[in-house]
Amino acid sequence: MKLRQDKKKRLIEAAEKFHSEVLKGSDLLHECINDLIKGKMSEDKLNEVIECEHAADQAKENYIKILYQDRRALPFLVEDRYRLIKYLDNVSDDSEELARGLKVYPFELYDDIKKDMQTINDLYDQSVGILVEMIGLMENDFKTAYEKSFEIEKLKRNAREAKYCILDVIYQKSEAKSIQVYLTSKICIKIFDMIQKAEEISDFLRSLIVKYPSK
Repeated sequence: MKLRQDKKKRLIEAAEKFHSEVLKGSDLLHECINDLIKGKMSEDKLNEVIECEHAADQAKENYIKILYQDRRALPFLVEDRYRLIKYLDNVSDDSEELARGLKVYPFELYDDIKKDMQTINDLYDQSVGILVEMIGLMENDFKTAYEKSFEIEKLKRNAREAKYCILDVIYQKSEAKSIQVYLTSKICIKIFDMIQKAEEISDFLRSLIVKYPSK
């Protein structure tokens, strides 16, 4: 029994390390977008987001290695856990991709979209935070994890409203065909897409709760 508990502990520790690196990257990206809104972008901070993605990759590989060594320590099938790892890895990849895009974004943000950009950025930060919390809860508390999934749904609905408020403003500008409008819209859409992806992962987690016995 003690050996089984030790294996489970190793698995959870590896998972938490991976999750923490993904969350760290998303938190840093949230700060970078705040900096964009304030007009004081930091390349060093953007580089930290990219470094977090690399650290998350290393933590992910270690997690997968332990996962396949200690299959009997799992509360659900190894294939489902591996699928979840890949989904969360995509969250980390998206953070890196947007950070790289912000590094080459040559404009200041339009003043009349800063409020809504702040809103959608905060919703992104909250959605990834709740998602990582939900994944942790899947180890021993399906009921609370299930309830968390509805919080992410609500965040996505609010984010959709903020996204269209931003697009409505910038698409009506006199230079609506300019590269600035195009790149700004890409940032907005990318942030929303990351929130939507968090909601899709929470849907997958909910499907696991239905699939396996209650915990």
